[in-house]
Amino acid sequence: MKTTLTQNNRNAFLTHLIINRIGKPSLKAFLYAYLYLVLPKAIKAIVSAVRKGKYDRLIPRIKKTMINALHPRKFPVFAASLITGINVLEPVVYGLLRKSKFLKRPSSALFVSTLISALASALVTFPLFQSHVVGLGRYNSLDLTLLVATRALDTVFSSTMSHVTPAGISKYGDALLFIVSSTLVMFSWFYHPEKLPPAYSKWITSAANMDPEFIEVLRLVRDKDLIYGQHGPYEDFLGPYFVRYGRDPKGGNTVLNQPIDCEAVHAFKTKSCELHALWRFWRGFKFAITVYGPLNLFMLVFPSKAKTSTRLVRALKSSIRSSCFLGAFIGFYWYGVCLARTRVLPKLFPKVPRTRFDDTICAASGAVMCGLSSFFETPQRRKELALFVAPRGLGTLIPSEPSKSNLKIESFVFSICLAILVAYSRNKSSSVRGIFGKGLKQIFNVQEYN
Repeated sequence: MKTTLTQNNRNAFLTHLIINRIGKPSLKAFLYAYLYLVLPKAIKAIVSAVRKGKYDRLIPRIKKTMINALHPRKFPVFAASLITGINVLEPVVYGLLRKSKFLKRPSSALFVSTLISALASALVTFPLFQSHVVGLGRYNSLDLTLLVATRALDTVFSSTMSHVTPAGISKYGDALLFIVSSTLVMFSWFYHPEKLPPAYSKWITSAANMDPEFIEVLRLVRDKDLIYGQHGPYEDFLGPYFVRYGRDPKGGNTVLNQPIDCEAVHAFKTKSCELHALWRFWRGFKFAITVYGPLNLFMLVFPSKAKTSTRLVRALKSSIRSSCFLGAFIGFYWYGVCLARTRVLPKLFPKVPRTRFDDTICAASGAVMCGLSSFFETPQRRKELALFVAPRGLGTLIPSEPSKSNLKIESFVFSICLAILVAYSRNKSSSVRGIFGKGLKQIFNVQEYN
């Protein structure tokens, strides 16, 4: 009788281990990753079919997308394999640590066992995923690594510094992170666009709506190919720009005009830098409302306990606030450029050559100022914005060439950072902030071993 009972307990434990501790988390990881990969492409296909009126290819395209996502080295299978490896290794490492009595506290043993298991699993599974997706595009793996790295840094920093940082300062931490990250992104967009993913750079260009001639002029000034007051091959580079707006092409000559007048930078809409910034704000607001408005209205489709009128007002407020954020981001950038090149800095530092303000300072000033737009958002939304932009900001500081050494470094960075995130999440789920933390909490719901 006792032997049968013991056997039943062993079978029940094995069933619990395989299904609840390994099977369910791995399945969740697969489904989340699958939806993340398939849904955006399916929505894009639907929107494209509606716009073009070509519905005959819609189903085949979605079907192909769904099948391709099942490839053994794509993100969904990688995510499932990664979680499986962690959950298979973790009980073993945890048991060894408890038996050795190296770590007396169960929570410490859980943290270390999760850290070791996640690191080992990632070191095995990530290179396989990386070798496949990097051939389809460098940023397919790098974006994921940057995301995990910034979330790990944020988790460690917020968990350790929250106890020693004064509340009056810590509440501005997300805003500061956004300002620093957006500064790096916007400065790179101006002078080093190759450091940004092509689609990301294209989106910024579309939102900023800046004439390409002026971007190129500022790059020429920075590279010393164009110097105010000196004759050269590019002194009349802006001539066609002036002609396009019905102005005298001599106004674009950098020998006769030092620097180029602000009205030309304003696309001849107004001579006032303030009115121009407001005009840019309004253009950015209109651009954003076409994105945020439909998105927030779409969210009303999902059931909720709140009244429809309440949800509608909330959606309207959210759309306006987010559109104001993007409008301010663009408006502040343009105003920062004007403040640096003509309005403030030349008056404060009259002995500095005018070329110096145009070669880097004006772009850097605008890049810093646009980060202040985050204060238009709520603290919660500001946090998500900071964590969203931070990976791209970090990406501008590292080489993106897919060399063997860079890929190996990326693999190690991803593995250690993921291990940190999973360990913190298992020890205290709230320590990993934002949507990323909620996702880990949904997958890893085991808090301790008995």
